Amino acid sequence: MKAVTIIKREHRNLGAVLTCLELLVRDIGEEGRQPDFRVFHAILTYLDSFLDRYHHPKEDEHLFPALRRRYPESEAILQRLEAQHEDAIEMTDEVRRALSTYEFAGDDAFPAFRDLVMKYVSFERDHAYTEEREVLPLAREHLTEQDWESIDAAFEDNEDPLFGDTRRKEYGKLASVIANLTPAPHGLGAKWKSRS
Repeated sequence: MKAVTIIKREHRNLGAVLTCLELLVRDIGEEGRQPDFRVFHAILTYLDSFLDRYHHPKEDEHLFPALRRRYPESEAILQRLEAQHEDAIEMTDEVRRALSTYEFAGDDAFPAFRDLVMKYVSFERDHAYTEEREVLPLAREHLTEQDWESIDAAFEDNEDPLFGDTRRKEYGKLASVIANLTPAPHGLGAKWKSRS
């Protein structure tokens, strides 16, 4: 059941990125910080590249079909989570469009961007919670050792490009951008300047 450990680790990593995104948006709204749009673009690239292209597809293609076969009663929750995976792609695109509008239209566009970010953050947190509290226990209970062998193999090839031991070459720069551009105390970068 290595896949369970990997999924939970990826959810923790996602949680760290979502918290960073949430705090950066709050700093703009509550502290009057000037946004560094490169940080937001880097975070959205990570969410799109890893979450929507690696993490969710592995669940859809390996974990969920196996659970369906062994425990058909899981169909409703699996359908809901698969639909949320599709919704997540659309929401990421919405946040990216709102970010572009904010970047070019200025402060008047910030509230719409902030609201979409907060909606997206809440959505992803709830989604991960449902997987961990409802689906993973069912998988542990109903899947066989043979099922887990193929699922584990799929997820072991799914190393997180930002947090993994061996970062994929194409994501190494992205990891540095997020860590170095995100201002302290949320990241390694310098504090943003106040608007005043």
